[in-house]
This record gives sequence, structure tokens and C-alpha cells, in this order.
Amino acid sequence: MTETILSLLTRLGEAGGDAILPGEAAAPFFGPVFDRLLAKRVLVEQAPLADWDVCDACECGLPGRPIRKAGDAFRAECPLDRRQDIDLTEDDLRVFRIGGEALASVIGAAAGFAAAPKRAAENVWRLGDTPSGRAAFLALEPAALTGDGIIASLRQAAQGSDVTILAPQLPAEIARRHQDAGFHLIEILKVLTPATNGLGAAIDIAALAPVPLAPALRVRKATAEVQWNGRSVILSRQIFPVFERLLEKALSRDQVASGSHVEGTTAREAKDLIRELRDAFKAAGFTDAESKALIATVRNRGYRLGVNASEILVDG
Repeated sequence: MTETILSLLTRLGEAGGDAILPGEAAAPFFGPVFDRLLAKRVLVEQAPLADWDVCDACECGLPGRPIRKAGDAFRAECPLDRRQDIDLTEDDLRVFRIGGEALASVIGAAAGFAAAPKRAAENVWRLGDTPSGRAAFLALEPAALTGDGIIASLRQAAQGSDVTILAPQLPAEIARRHQDAGFHLIEILKVLTPATNGLGAAIDIAALAPVPLAPALRVRKATAEVQWNGRSVILSRQIFPVFERLLEKALSRDQVASGSHVEGTTAREAKDLIRELRDAFKAAGFTDAESKALIATVRNRGYRLGVNASEILVDG
């Protein structure tokens, strides 16, 4: 991927509060976009450098070699070997601090979020909601996603919405923790692409949604057909409403249907309706264990479908 000033700052921003952009790395990006980032305080210029790194394996004992002006240029001189002197420009001596919150705001704008991001946790911001209703968060440094309470904090900030997190590449264990919590992780630098806008880069907001998986469970309401694990059953008009009650719950926040909710389809008891529903699946070739895995009993609460909502497709 072609590096933009925004992708460079994002990569350097992984260092957290100590993140800096040296002038020698900044110089290729000087221009209108760079000036705009200065104005937004994404970059804050610091005092120019007064010394330079010592030579590799140098035995001078200095913490850094002093920089002196040499005509219109500058030079970092080695006290032991003049052949190691380095000629510098004024731009080489410039140093910029990277403002994390301002950078988060610009990344949010690059993804099309109009409002300023809101802090959700230390060094984690909520950028806004995607068109599909996902809560999008940004973490500039991996350490921001390692705390014990971070998952609970993000859930609270998402207010019940599905979560997408833009972040640097995370250690496998930390990434797995967030994925197990149902969060969708996206590596920022993989979606931050060059663009001809005022920021020089953009994020396609469509990339913030997970790629849909092939449905494990497909329901065709018009024909009362249920496809699961590669097999199909057409339910009777009497029992399909029971399955619809379970389906309705599976697609909601509370995925358990109480006995009374199931019984709302008829005057019969829930346990009899569930038994008949399971029998219909067994008659279509499913085993008893499979039918009980799909139509699961939740002790003391009711019944639920044993399939995640993200793996269900409903046709009219």
C-alpha cells in the first residue's frame, strides 16, 4: 500500500503519548495536507533538535553529537572520525508530536463520520455508527485494548449495538479475547487507503462490517421450509408458528422464548409443542441429538434456537 501521511502517523501513533514524527520522515509529505494536519493539531511542532545520534559502535562516550550550523546547512560532527559527519537540512531538525485525540478525529473523518469521536476508554474512541448500525471504535495503540475492563467498557459505550474496532495489529491472545466477545476487529492500515480528499486518505465505511458468512440456518417463510446443516424440512402450518416464535427470539437481544411465549401460538402446552417440533426434524432425517441442539431447552427459562443470529438468513 502506498504510504500516506495519515497512515504514517497511524503507524507511529502505536507508541501512544510519546509518539513523534521526525523531520526527516516528515519532509516527503510537506504540503497542503501536512499543513492541514498542523492546523488541526494532529501534528504539534516541537523545539528543533540540538543533537544527533552518535555513530554506530562509536566510542566517543557522548549521549549525542552536537549539531552546529555550517553556512546555510547544519552538521552533526563526530569527535573521533570526521568521515562520519552528517550534513543536515533545517527540515531534518524539525520534530513533531502526534496528538492522539486529534488523530482519532481525523481518522473518523476519513471514514465519513461527521461528528467528533467520543472517548470510550483510555486511548479508545467511539467514532460513530455505521449505516448498518454497528458501533465503530478506534484504538491507536494495542495497549489500549489489553485492560481487564475494556470489553465491558466498549459494550457499555456501544449501548447494545454490534461492535467494530479499528486497531493496530494485536497480539493473538488479545485479538482472540475481543473476537470471543463478539467484536469485529479491523487492522487500520489495511483499510486506510490513499484518496484525493483534503486528508490524502480515506476508509471505505463498508469495510467496517464483517464479511457475512454462509448462513447455517435458512428459513423460507412462504413455504415454511427450514434448511440446516445441508438438510431441509418443510414444517406443517400447525407447527411452523412455533418455530417462528423461536426464530423471532433468536434475532432479538433476548434469545430465549419463555414457555408462555411459545404457547401463544395455540392453547397447547409448550413442552408438547417443542416435542412435536423436534419430531418434525427427526422425521426429516435429523437425529434426536441434532433436533435438541437446534431446538434447545434453557433450564428454568424456556427454549431457544441453537444458532447465532449472524448465521441465520430469513427469506419472505
